[in-house]
Amino acid sequence: MKRWALSKKCGVTLFCIGLTAPLAMADDDERQSVTVAFGRGLNTAQVGNVVNHAILPNDIKINQGGVVHFLVAGFHEPVVFVPGVSHDDIMKIANSGTSTFIFDPTKPAPTGAFYFGINPAGGPLNTPATPVVPGDTRSNAQNRVESVGFPAAKGTGNPPSPIAKPGVYLVICNVRQHFQTGQFGFVEVKAQED
Repeated sequence: MKRWALSKKCGVTLFCIGLTAPLAMADDDERQSVTVAFGRGLNTAQVGNVVNHAILPNDIKINQGGVVHFLVAGFHEPVVFVPGVSHDDIMKIANSGTSTFIFDPTKPAPTGAFYFGINPAGGPLNTPATPVVPGDTRSNAQNRVESVGFPAAKGTGNPPSPIAKPGVYLVICNVRQHFQTGQFGFVEVKAQED
């Protein structure tokens, strides 16, 4: 009787392990490609509406070699900084100016930037907007996807893409008021062997 009970317990244990193993593997797969809302949506993209100044989720976990897809809705510009650049570092810069952007989107990326997003104004100054619908003056750059890779190996292009070292990367909206009212988050890059 005891052997039968022990055998039954072992069978149930193995069955439970079998059910949880795919979940653990799915978690690893989910960390290869993560989708993030950058702004709550075009229906909330009105001037001064701080409800739209959000990154959801704002704590993002990705494996080295993975990609984060920022779904940009509204007038936003994602900027991702290398580990070591802090929220306070950027807040000092943001509080010292008055222009729309913290960093000029028509100039080279700022020091410490891992990724500097697409200019939400649609291109260089005086570039006509591409209408979303006839008669619309907004640019389609305000409703887009920006996919940011965190490569585990150096690329072969010229210049080669950088290796994404494990660590915590600060993500901000380059629009000054948006960052100041809370549009920032973090991407935690895990080493491939983690």
